[in-house]
Amino acid sequence: MLNKSVARRYAEAFFGIAQGAQKIEDYQQELEYVVQVIDEVENLKEYFGHLLIPAKEKKEVVRKIFAERISQTTLNFLLLIIDKRRESYIGLIAEEYKLLADEARNITKAELVSAQEISDEEIKSLSEALSATTGKTVQLKPTVDPSLLGGVKIRIGDQIIDGTVTKKLEILKEKLKQAKIS
Repeated sequence: MLNKSVARRYAEAFFGIAQGAQKIEDYQQELEYVVQVIDEVENLKEYFGHLLIPAKEKKEVVRKIFAERISQTTLNFLLLIIDKRRESYIGLIAEEYKLLADEARNITKAELVSAQEISDEEIKSLSEALSATTGKTVQLKPTVDPSLLGGVKIRIGDQIIDGTVTKKLEILKEKLKQAKIS
């Protein structure tokens, strides 16, 4: 299990460099490209994760694959990660970097769970309403959970907005239990 706080520290450091160079978007795309190549090339992920392969050899492979396709700054960052034996964290570092970039762009992600499929227009409308309420651009990720019966549940960070039929029935049940019959 990889430690997310380690990945976060590396992502924060690289993000600081990107902010200073005003290349947040460029470096994000380069990191995503690196992760994509590592995931797609057969055995490359295992190669970088192998502890017995010397860092020098891994760095040569990185130079051969990426030197012509990414900036020198991103290449140097990858070489540093290899020097520090954190190659297995590259994907997680890219994810953390994306979160930092979204935060800088005032974008927040939210999960939208509904009992049935919701149209794109409804998702857009809901996203705009949430954006107006939170003051951030809200990007909704919709999922379907038929057990909800109806309504929607939205999770933004650690906040949950529960407008499901299931939740309303639970509230009604509690009220009925507390009701006094005379």
